[in-house]
Amino acid sequence: MSYSKFFYLFIIFFFILNQNNISFKKFIKDILKIKDISIIIPIFNSEKYLSLCLNSIINQSIKNIEIICIDDGSSDKSLQILKEYKRFDKRIIIIHHKNKGSGISRNTGIKISKGKFLAFMDSDDLYPDKFILEFMLINANKNKALICGGGAKHFYQIKKEIILLNNTIKFINYGLTKYYNYQYDYYYQRFIYKKNFIKKNKLYFPNYLRFQDPPFFIKTMAIAKNFFALKNITYLHRISNKIKILNERKINDIYKGINQCLDISKSMHLYKLYCRILSRLNSKFIINNAKKFIKRKKLKYTISLVLKKINYDIIKKENYKFKLNKFYLKLKEKNLKN
Repeated sequence: MSYSKFFYLFIIFFFILNQNNISFKKFIKDILKIKDISIIIPIFNSEKYLSLCLNSIINQSIKNIEIICIDDGSSDKSLQILKEYKRFDKRIIIIHHKNKGSGISRNTGIKISKGKFLAFMDSDDLYPDKFILEFMLINANKNKALICGGGAKHFYQIKKEIILLNNTIKFINYGLTKYYNYQYDYYYQRFIYKKNFIKKNKLYFPNYLRFQDPPFFIKTMAIAKNFFALKNITYLHRISNKIKILNERKINDIYKGINQCLDISKSMHLYKLYCRILSRLNSKFIINNAKKFIKRKKLKYTISLVLKKINYDIIKKENYKFKLNKFYLKLKEKNLKN
C-alpha cells in the first residue's frame, strides 16, 4: 500500500472515531480543502453592481466558504474588479471563458466546487444581512436537509441607497416542507443545496440563455421532495426599470424552458405547478418579444410544441381559470390552415 493511501485511510479511521469532535472536523476540512458552502456567481458586464454583490458575500459571518466567480466573456471592467478583490480575499476563485450564458457558467461552478452545500447568486443581487448563509447552513445541517432556504425581497438602488420593496415572497411556516404543498418555480437563489445530492442526480442548468432557472429549480425540488423552510428573508433580488429586449435565441429559449417545465411538473404530478407555468405563457413581456420573431420557423415550431402540451383535463381538475392569449389562438389557426 502506498503512503498516500495509508494516510487517507488513517484520516478516515480517525474521522469515524471523532465524529463529534468539532476541532477534529475542522482539521479534516482543512486537509481535504472541504468548504461549508460554495457560492457560484455567473458574471456578464456587471461592473456597476459587482462590488456591492461581492461585499455582501465576503462579509458573511461564515468564513469557510469559496466564492466561485465565472466571468462569462464580459467586455466591461468586471474581470478587473474580480482580480482586485481576489488580491485581498483568496476565497475568490475566478474562471474566465467566452460568453456561454449563465446556465453553463453555473454548471462550471457546480463541477469545480468543493463546498458541502451550493449557493447561487446573481451578480447584481445581495444577501439581506451578514449572518444569513451561516443561518441557512446551521438549519440545513441540524435538520439533515437537502435544500434549505427562506424568502426573497425585491429592491432597487438610488445612488448608494438600497430601497426595499414590500412585494415579499415569504414562508409562513418554519420547518420541513413538502414541495408538493408548495409548487413554486421562481427565486431558486434563496436556498442552499446539498452538493452531493445535486451531483448524484445530475441536476444541472439547461443551455438556455433565458428561463434556465425554473427547470433546474423545479426538477431539483421535485426529486428532493422536501425542503427546510425558513421564515427569514434569505435573498435580495434587484429590479430594474430598463426595458429588456430579447433576441430570437433568447425568446426561443424561454419557450423551451416553459416546455421543459410543463413536462417535469406533469410527470411529477405537480398539477398546481403545471397550471402556474401555463400562466407564464400569457406574460405580455414574452408575447411582445415573440411577436417580433414569430415568422421564424424555429420559434414557430417551439411554440407549437408548447401549445400541444396544454392539457385541459389537468386545468379543469385543478379548477384553474386559464384562457389562451389571442396571439396563440391565431397561431394555432394558421397552423391548422397550413
